[in-house]
Amino acid sequence: MIIVYPSRHVRHHPPNEIFNGNRDPHEEVPERIERIKASLEDLEGLHFILPCRFALSWIERVHDHAYVDYLADAGRAAGATYVYPSVFPYGEGQRATHPVGIRGQYSFDMYTPISSTTYEAARGSAMTALTAASYLRRGERVVYALCRPPGHHALRSRMGGYCYFNNAAIAAEYLNDRGRVAILDIDVHHGNGTQDIFYSRPDVLVVNIHADPDELFPYFSGREEEQGKGAGIGYNMNFPLPLKTEDAVYDRALRVACARIRSFAPVYLVVSVGYDAHVDDPIGGLHLTTAYYYRIGQTLAELGIPTVLIQEGGYNTETLGTVAQTFIRGWIAH
Repeated sequence: MIIVYPSRHVRHHPPNEIFNGNRDPHEEVPERIERIKASLEDLEGLHFILPCRFALSWIERVHDHAYVDYLADAGRAAGATYVYPSVFPYGEGQRATHPVGIRGQYSFDMYTPISSTTYEAARGSAMTALTAASYLRRGERVVYALCRPPGHHALRSRMGGYCYFNNAAIAAEYLNDRGRVAILDIDVHHGNGTQDIFYSRPDVLVVNIHADPDELFPYFSGREEEQGKGAGIGYNMNFPLPLKTEDAVYDRALRVACARIRSFAPVYLVVSVGYDAHVDDPIGGLHLTTAYYYRIGQTLAELGIPTVLIQEGGYNTETLGTVAQTFIRGWIAH
């Protein structure tokens, strides 16, 4: 198995996020990916590579050109200070950057700040996903992209949920040139950005298993009745689960999701891998055990579809490495 690791992600290190008007420590830290990488290095048969560079046009097939320019320009304007896209001035550094209205146009929350390193990290994360997808097109059966920052909340022209570019959508768009693609999102939070990007399309199936949005971020999308629009009706599927859902109930949803993927018969599968459905995750809410992630890995490998694994959430840095290793052990064991 090839693991694509973006070493420069460590330069993106937001110190805080704004939650309920308070400045709290940021959960999306470099240690997340470093712990996962260190744990996977203990496994035999894994080959680590750095991401390659791809044309910016691959990102702009998913994201609006004006939005991509905004991220680059806002980062240069922010300098070393992280700027929070709030609807009011908050903290040092904001008044010297883009007007508040512009920041509000391109962000849907206050968790996702920008500094001079953000665009580089977001673009590097997208390149990580594209590199993994390119190896799939060359004949690899499974490639794991350790993307950071994550991406599944990013819409076509809006950031949020720690996400700037939608890595899973970019990988799916790249693979779609060779045949139909299914996306399965197992992060605890609904992948609202991925759903939105493909909502009207029948050539990309999007399936999400996540905590009920009435109870957990992003709150405004991820309900069962959201099944697509126009030509995309029937190609979007959501499994919202109540908080504290345990292994057995989750497994039933996973099996139905896999059956839908099989019926779609995709050429490629993109999996948005989040470990934040784990019982010990600080911002999750589901109660999956470490051992069950082995079963998730086995179940997805049994689909027999060439797969790109795209790293999304997972915020307990003490357990992340073990959970990730367990998931990959399950995949390899198939």
